Amino acid sequence: MAIVRLSLLYVLIWLGVVDAYRNAVNPRPTTTTSEVIKPWRRTIYSTQVEVVTPTVIAGVTFSAKPAVTPDPLQPWVSLDKLGNPKTVKPEIKKGRTVRGTPDYSTYFQTLHVTTLTGDEIGAHNMDKDDILVEDVFEDEDKTYVSLNPIIRCTPQRYRNKGLAKDISSEPFCTPFENVEWKIDHTYFVTWYTKFFEDPETDKIAEKVRLHAFYVKEKAHEKGFKKRNLHGAFFSTEWVKNVDGLYPMEPTEEWLQDKYERRILIAIQPDYIEDEAFDPWANGILLHVIMGSRVFKNTKEQLALQDAGISDDTWYYVALTMPTMVVVACVAMYFFLHLNKTHRDIHDVRQFAVNQRRRVLGTFKTFNKYKKLKNRPYSELPTHSKKSSKQI
Repeated sequence: MAIVRLSLLYVLIWLGVVDAYRNAVNPRPTTTTSEVIKPWRRTIYSTQVEVVTPTVIAGVTFSAKPAVTPDPLQPWVSLDKLGNPKTVKPEIKKGRTVRGTPDYSTYFQTLHVTTLTGDEIGAHNMDKDDILVEDVFEDEDKTYVSLNPIIRCTPQRYRNKGLAKDISSEPFCTPFENVEWKIDHTYFVTWYTKFFEDPETDKIAEKVRLHAFYVKEKAHEKGFKKRNLHGAFFSTEWVKNVDGLYPMEPTEEWLQDKYERRILIAIQPDYIEDEAFDPWANGILLHVIMGSRVFKNTKEQLALQDAGISDDTWYYVALTMPTMVVVACVAMYFFLHLNKTHRDIHDVRQFAVNQRRRVLGTFKTFNKYKKLKNRPYSELPTHSKKSSKQI
C-alpha cells in the first residue's frame, strides 16, 4: 500500500507540474522606421566643397540631401495659421499638377534696368543708334535657400489684422493674429525677407532678431503704451534674414504661473539700433496658453477674440449701452421738467376735439360714425307721412 500511495503522489505532483507549465511569451521586438540622417557633401560656387549636416525641427528635415533625379511630385511642407508644418503631396489630375511646389514669381528676384544700343545688341531690325530699355530680373542666390523645404513667405500670403481687419500683417505670414500657442510645441515664425530694406542704402538686411513682449489685457492699457526693447522677456540671437523663418517653442516660464498670456512678436533688422526699434510698428499679437482648452467657444466669443476683445473688456462694452440709455432718459426728464411752463398744447387739444365733432351725436358714438364724412342737410334722409317711408 505504501508503494501505491507513493506512486500516486508522484503522479499527482507530475500532473501539477505539467499543468502549470507555459511557454514563455517574449515581447515583440520594437522596430523603428526612422532613418539616421547622415551628413553629405556638395560643391558650391563651382569649386568650394562643404559638408552639409541635416537638422530635424518639428518633424521637418532641413538641409536634406536632394534626390539625384528631381521629382516634380516631390512633397513639400506648408504651414497652418499657427505655424505648424504640414506635408503637401502634389498630384496629377487631368494632365495638370495639383498642389504643386509654390511658385514665388519675381518676389525673390532683383530687378535691373539695362539700356543697350542697336550696335551692342546686333538685332537685324534695329539701327545702330536705336536704344532699348529692358527690365531684367536676376535670380537670387539659391545655394542655401534651396535647402529649406518649408513654404516661403511672400506678400501674397499676408493676412489682415487689427480690430477692423484692415491692416496688413506684413512682414509676417505665420502665425496669424490672435492665434493660440501651446507651451512645449514648436511653431515656425515666417516673414518676407525683402521687407527689411534699409532706406538709406537700399540693401536688404543680412540679419534679424526676434523679440517677444508681454501685452496687458485691460481695455485702458492694451496696445497703447509704447514698449522699448528692454521690455522683451524673450529675444533670439541674430539669425540670417535670407532664411525668412525661425522655430519658436513657448515654455512654461513664458506664462509666469498663469494659464494664458498675451504676447507681441516683433522682428528687429540689423540696420535699426536698439533704442530706435519700435516693436509695435509691425508686430503680431497672439496668445500663449498652458494646454488645450476644455470648453468650446461660442460664435460670439470667437468673434470677440477675432476683434481682440478679451478679459473684462466685453463687460465694459456691455455696460456702456444701458448706461448711455439711462443717462439719456434722465437728461430728457430734466429737460421736460424745466420747460413745462413753456409748453402749450391747446391747439393740439382743440384739433382733437374738432376731429370728434365731424358727425352728429355724442362722443360715445364717435367710433360708429368716424368713417363718415360731413354732408349737407339736403343729402340727409327724410321721412314722409304719406308713405311712412324714408325717401
